[in-house]
Parts: sequence; C-alpha cells; structure tokens
Amino acid sequence: MTVYEHTFPISAMIVALTIALLLGGLTAWKYLPRRPLNAGLFLLYVLILLSLGWCLLLPGLKNSVTQLRKPRFIIALDTSQSMTLTPSKEVPTRWDTAQAALKQPWLQALTAQCDIEIFPFAAELGENLPLAKVQALKPDGTATRLRDALKKIADRSAGLNVAGMLVLSDGADTQEALDDWSGMERPFPVYTLRVEPPGGWQQEPDLRIDSVTTSRRVTVGWKSEFKVKVSGQGTRGAPVTVQVFENGELRSEMPTQIPDEGGERELTFEFDHAKTGLFTYRVFVPPLPGEKNKADNEYVVNIEVVDARNRLLYVEGIPRWEYKFLRRALLAEQEISPVIFFTGPDGAPHGGTPVGNVTADMTPQQLAFFKIVMLGNIDAKELGEARARNLVKFVEDGGSLVLLGGTKAWTEGGLVQTDLGKTLPVHATEVKTIEGDKPFPVRLNEAARAHPAFAGDAALWQSIPPVLSVFSGFSLSPAAETLVTAETPQGPQPIVVTQRFGQGKVTAILTDSLWRWQLGPEAGKAKPYDRFWTQMISWLLPREEALDKMRLEVFADRDQLFLGETLELHARLGSDTAKVDVAEARITLPDNREIPYRMAPQLVTLPSGKSFPGYALPFSAEQPGLYKVVATAKIKDQTATSDPFTFFVKPYSPETVPRPARVEILQALSRASNGKFFENLDELNKGLSALQPHAIEEKSAEYRTLWREWPVVIGLMVMLTGSWSMRKFRNMP
Repeated sequence: MTVYEHTFPISAMIVALTIALLLGGLTAWKYLPRRPLNAGLFLLYVLILLSLGWCLLLPGLKNSVTQLRKPRFIIALDTSQSMTLTPSKEVPTRWDTAQAALKQPWLQALTAQCDIEIFPFAAELGENLPLAKVQALKPDGTATRLRDALKKIADRSAGLNVAGMLVLSDGADTQEALDDWSGMERPFPVYTLRVEPPGGWQQEPDLRIDSVTTSRRVTVGWKSEFKVKVSGQGTRGAPVTVQVFENGELRSEMPTQIPDEGGERELTFEFDHAKTGLFTYRVFVPPLPGEKNKADNEYVVNIEVVDARNRLLYVEGIPRWEYKFLRRALLAEQEISPVIFFTGPDGAPHGGTPVGNVTADMTPQQLAFFKIVMLGNIDAKELGEARARNLVKFVEDGGSLVLLGGTKAWTEGGLVQTDLGKTLPVHATEVKTIEGDKPFPVRLNEAARAHPAFAGDAALWQSIPPVLSVFSGFSLSPAAETLVTAETPQGPQPIVVTQRFGQGKVTAILTDSLWRWQLGPEAGKAKPYDRFWTQMISWLLPREEALDKMRLEVFADRDQLFLGETLELHARLGSDTAKVDVAEARITLPDNREIPYRMAPQLVTLPSGKSFPGYALPFSAEQPGLYKVVATAKIKDQTATSDPFTFFVKPYSPETVPRPARVEILQALSRASNGKFFENLDELNKGLSALQPHAIEEKSAEYRTLWREWPVVIGLMVMLTGSWSMRKFRNMP
C-alpha cells in the first residue's frame, strides 16, 4: 500500500506546480525558437517539475505483517538448603521431587506452545537457564527470599504475555517475618506443588520464636503492638505460654495452643509507654519437656520511646515564683514536650515532670534529644564547666538557649562567668539588682514590634504589667536586640534581649519577676505571660532544615538475621552535600564488647529504587544475641551521632532446621493468583498438560520510502544535468 507523508497541503502543491508550468510555458512560447531541440528542453523542464512534485508528496510503501507470539511459561526453582530436607530416608527430598517435576511430560507439551524460562533462586534470583543446566544445580543456598524472587520475576515480565508460573519450593522465606505477602495478587497464575507427603515428620518436642514484629520507635504515651509468631510441634496438647519481659521484668504473658503434629500461632501484645528512653524487650517461650534445641526459644528487641513533639529541657535552681508560673505555661504549651528539673533541699536535681531515662547532666548525647534548653536561677558552680561547654556546642549546632536568670545567675559568680558568656547577648560589667518601692513600668522596643515573640494584635501589647526587679550593669553584644525595656530610676534597662549565635538562638531574661505578667488587671484578656512564652518558644524552635542537616540515621537492609549471615548497615546524613571526614559505626556485641568499624562511602539504594549518597558497612555476626549500633559522622569540628539501632541474630538458620514444608504459603500463592496447588506429581502433570496458552497476534509494519530511492534521485540528477547541458550547448542563459 502506497502512503504519502507530506504535511504541506496538496492544493498548495498543485497551485505552485501549475504556476511554474504556466510561467515555463509562456516563457518558452515567447522566447524559444520553434525547433525540435527546444521542444525537448521544455519537455525535460516539465518532467523535472513533475518529479519534484512527486517528491514533495513524500510517498512510501507500507506493508502490514501479522505474527503469532508464543506466550512465556516461567518456572521458579528453589535452590536453598531447606530443599534437601526429608521426613525420613524412605521419602525423596524436596529437591528430588522438584527435579522429578521437571522430567514429567507436561514440560515437553508446553514447550511446543510456550517459551519456557527457568529461574533458580535462593538468597538471590538467578538468570534464565536452559533445562540441561538446571539439572546440574545443587540446593546449597544459605537463605531463601521467596517473596523477593517472585516480585523480581513479575517485574522482569511486566508487559509480556505470561501463561503462568510454576513455583517449585517448600514455601519457606527466611527474610519475611509475616506471611501476609503470600496472599497478594499476581499478574499471572501461579502453580505450586506439594514437595513432600503430608504427615511424615517425626514430632519431636520443639518450640520456636520465629519472629517478633513491632515498631522500633514509638511515641511516649502511645500503645505499641507486639506481633509474636511462635511455632513448633510435639506439644501433646499442652498449652504453650509466651512471655514478654521489659528490662528483665515480666511485663505480660499469654497462653496459646499448638497442634501436636506441628503448626504456628501469631499472638498480639499491647504495651503502654509512659516514659521516654531505650527499653529492651525479651520474648520467651518456655521449652517443652524433652526439648533438645532451646536456642531458638527467645527473641530480643530494643524499642526507643520518644516524644513526637519538640522537646524542651528546663533546669531550675530552688523553686521560686518564676518556676511555678513557667512550669504551668510549659506544660500547657502544645508545641513542645517539656522535661523539667529543679534543685531539691538536698542540692540534687529532682524531676519536675516525668523524665524517663533523661537526667540533668546535659551530655552531648542527651542534648541531641532537645531543641530548647532553659536555665533558671543557678550559678556557674552549679552549672559546671562540662555542661557549659556542651551547651555552647548545642547552640552552635542549632539549638536554642534561654537564660531566665535570677539573683544567683546574674550576679557575681553567675552564668556570665562560664563558657556560656560568649554565646550571650549581654556581657557583664558591674551587675547589680535594682528593686524599688514601686513596680517598674515596661514597654516594647521598636525591634520587638517586628519580632515573632510579639506578633499579632499590637494593641494587646500596649499595656503590659510591670516588673518588680531588674538586673542592670550589662553591655549588649554587637548582634543583640533589645525587645523589652523597663523604666527605672537609673534610666531605661533592658529585660528581654535576644541574639543569634552560630546556627542557634539565645534569649536572656534580665529580671526575676517576669511572672508578674501573669497577674494584675492588665493580664485578664491579653494574657501577656502565656502569649509571650508561646510566641517566644515558637521563634526559638530551630528550623527543621537546620536540624536535619546534622541528623544521622542508621538502618539495615533486612529485619531478620541468622548466625553466619551478613547484614548490610547503612547510614545517611541529613545533608547530601556535607563533606564527611570520618564515618564510623560502633557496634556493641551481645557480650557488651564495643567494636568500632569504619563505614565506607556508598550510594545507598532503597527497595523503592531511590538512591542517595550514604555510608555502608557489611557486618557478619559471629555470635547470637542482641546487637546495638551507633553511628557517628565527623564534619570539620562537628560530630553527628545517630540514635541507637538494634538487631537480633538468631542462633540457627531455618534452612537446616528439620520442619515440614510451608504448604499454607504455597496454597495461598496459588489461591490469590487464580492458579492451582497440586498435591502430587500426577496432578501436576495432568493439570499443566491441559493448559491451553493463547498466542498473541502482533501486527508490524514494513515501510519503505519511494521518494528518496536511488532511481528517483539519479533520475532527477540526470534530468537536471541534461537540462543544464542543453542550455549551455545552445548558449542559453
């Protein structure tokens, strides 16, 4: 079939060619003598124009071809060590049964109708192999990733005509903690086979904790779910009790029943988390009488309880009026979660709120949990040099600091004398306390009218309750802003001063009677005290992007690990552009030994396919138990530290544990995909031999251009050359 691919209108082509022919004809009629050679020249001119018109149409020759494409039939063959298991010596192994399935007549029958693809898999999915090479394979894989293998096969086959897939496996998956994945829909039917006869296993007493699924980080005050999967056999109908210990104390226990012939149960525990901190949970099932393998009767997991809100640390001296009103305001504030300490009669810090595992030590690790720190009426000695240095680093890295002050904090020997002095918006010259018979009126400075701490209706700040005391004798830092001033007999004195330092912010309150803003007739509607602290805290909260740049996260490529396997630990810094000098992972082993490992730069790829710059460490566990990982990244003079990451190494590999095949997984795969589960080889042979795969007709087009074929091009060149030669021969212009 001839087609034309021109985009220029045919009518315009006809008009242009007609005009060219008419002009050529009129010119030839008027100027050419009536001779035969001139008539040939004019005819050649007409042929050239007509040939150009033909080429302008862009003609081509298109032929449609219909082909039959055979569908694919896929075979997924499990080559892990569990395929070597058998209930007894008289019964063929699972591997023997799988190999026997590939020697049945159904395979030859389907080969004539389908393209057969065979993919071996264990820990990883292999490449498509011919049948001759498949028969030479050995089941020596140390792990089974059945779910991953099926997903990768489906991804590779996306958009293709697949008649079905036969899965020759025992249904075990050593990576997945739950079995819900087996009921997912599939893009094509999945056929499965029972690879060992039912009821053949000798029921020795044995109980196992297969998995514990729970959130590794929960919010304080919330409930968390523990899903525990326990399996076993040989119970003789006796009840099985699953116990959960928190930090060594029994927290909950729940009885269940496991059939004597074998089975599994999933139990769900719910726990409240009233305190923040890191908690160790041990799940344990007491061994059965006569049970030999007791190493798999427990599972340990760590859970970090955190606050979802922004955390604020407030450390006060001996309680005073300011503490009373500020504590109440902080607890009512929805934007933060405060942890409050005060100094008791014994001189030691006491919790003014539930504090969990947090102390008032202000170590770098603890300060990393907070965004704002408030210091009350304590002096340099009470604060200490170490805490002062840590607070300076805290502010430099983006935290916010509020100094509420008081007679101990702002006078001789106060906080100005510590390392904190360089962060403060004020410097001490000759500090003294100003108190009078009458309260000192208070007014906002011009800088406050544009400050977020005093945003909103300006009329509400026109009348502010006075204060009873002022600490004077300070000089302001160059970057300081005075927001609030008190009118004293010695002249205006600043009482609220702020400045930025490093990536953080610092606020100094130069009065110990700001609580007066909570009282008086002026505070009735305006509520200046609560309003001030709400808006000041909102301004003090560091921007998330500033904090996230120094946030270091640690995670692993899998949830479960068995002795002898390798875990890939990954770390990622919040900033992808920061140049990390040293990245290190400190791993605490089950025997409490701590070993540092250097992490190498590596592009980390998530299961979703998204990649980002990070750091990686392959780690092989040499002993079972609970491991803890803390990563650090050094960036110039800063160090980012991750939250603890824990993982539990089981003392055995399920690949070599004698247990029945996971028939329920195989049945769920077939049921969810509209496939079929075959009880034996005969059923398999009959069922797959009866398949009627449908080939797909694919239409393709063969196209060949006609306007730029060599005869057309040569013809045009010959005619143009002939025309030019004839004109030169006749001395025509």
